[in-house]
Amino acid sequence: MKILEKIAPRFMANRERARRELKLEKLKTEMLNYSQHGASTRKNAFREYDDNLYDADEDIGDNKEILMARSRQLYMGNSIAIGAIRKMRTNVVGTGIKLKPKINKKILGLTDDEVSQIQENIQTVWELWANSVECDLERQSNFYQLQSLALITQLVDGECFVLLPFEKRKNEFFELKIKLIDSSRCVTPNISNVDAKNGVEINKKGEIVAYWFIKNKFTLIPERVQVTGENGRKNVLVLMEKERIGQRRGVPLLAPVIEMLSQITKFTNAELMNAVVSSMFSVFITSEVNANPISNMFQQQNSNQNNRKNDYSLGSGTIMELEPGQDVKFAEPTRPNTQFDNFLFAMCKQVGTALEIPVEVLLSNFNASYSASKASLEEVWKTYMMRREWLISNFCQPIFEEWLDEAVAKGYLELKGYFDNPLIRKAYQQAEWYGETQSQLDPYKEIKAAQLRIETGVSTVAREARNLNGSDWKENIEQRKAEIKAMGGLINDSSK
Repeated sequence: MKILEKIAPRFMANRERARRELKLEKLKTEMLNYSQHGASTRKNAFREYDDNLYDADEDIGDNKEILMARSRQLYMGNSIAIGAIRKMRTNVVGTGIKLKPKINKKILGLTDDEVSQIQENIQTVWELWANSVECDLERQSNFYQLQSLALITQLVDGECFVLLPFEKRKNEFFELKIKLIDSSRCVTPNISNVDAKNGVEINKKGEIVAYWFIKNKFTLIPERVQVTGENGRKNVLVLMEKERIGQRRGVPLLAPVIEMLSQITKFTNAELMNAVVSSMFSVFITSEVNANPISNMFQQQNSNQNNRKNDYSLGSGTIMELEPGQDVKFAEPTRPNTQFDNFLFAMCKQVGTALEIPVEVLLSNFNASYSASKASLEEVWKTYMMRREWLISNFCQPIFEEWLDEAVAKGYLELKGYFDNPLIRKAYQQAEWYGETQSQLDPYKEIKAAQLRIETGVSTVAREARNLNGSDWKENIEQRKAEIKAMGGLINDSSK
């Protein structure tokens, strides 16, 4: 053995390594732990796996641009991707997530009448700003339309950056503006002493302190924008669903199913083309032609000279005489593929699972029973509500708080002690937000269930009105009073 070590040291080293690995594998077999299952390095099922660990910047940040580009392409050209994202937008935002001020009367020490008056004043002034394009720096969308655009951007790109600049304009009574930033403009600066990756700068504590944005397409030099100003004011809001510790950039909603959706697009296009070709009813005319090249050449020249004579075409009730030796064969189409619908439905199940949208809802295909369809709608509504609460917390409420600061500072609203105490200020900023309600398969059953919840005390009329049709209970009462009064007048007129 010692002689072999001198003559062939590499061979002996490999032999010793193989002996140790064999002993280790034998030990693992006896232990029956994860190395024999999900952590196996020898099974064929795991040969294509990358067993290295990477941080969020490597897994997400390094692939951010590719994921975003492919997600955008799917949104522009894949019907399933478009449907999934727009269903999210329609059900989470719809016509808009509306404000309902809900100030804390216990902290403020106000009576019910005072609270009601203050809340009505806040909502009145807010709607003047939110319903106009004054809130948009680009003067194109109102606040509710910006909600829709912000959510679509976040779903497609993985995040949406929101700037809150001040811009004083003529005939506008608020300076606060909303500016949505394209995610592709967030880039890393070429500065060595700045801890910035993927356009996001952090401090030693790991806190995000600034973002770097390219100002416009004419310059590639990014500018630094602090997350908060020196006075604590929010400069940048980021709509991003965080899924990893240390994550700086967001992941597009379609990222897990990009490959599957791309293949579905190719398969669908191929089936569509085959169906179109097969729909062209074709007839092939075959003839027994002499194999002699000279004879073939003569026949080809004769065919060119008698083009009209040999021009065969299909027609309604047409009977044509063929040349001697010629025969007719009809093409037998094999499309459309009878298994296409089942296969596509199976693929959409997997896509829907990844996106948290049941396949019935994803395809708007409610062919099952009432209980099954109701279960699908209930399940997807959890997803919609989760994203709505997330949008409220990261977009609607922060903007409302910044707006209320300016409204009080300018004297549009008189809120006693607002700037004197942070706790009082926060008490005035409390609010509820409500939007589109859940789809109802059987409105009668939904109304009876709401009535039962109110009678048993587990809900209120105001909450059920918002959940059933998104209406305001007090406005409903006022409108009913006006209607009853008008109807009473009509009854009195008709009785005279």
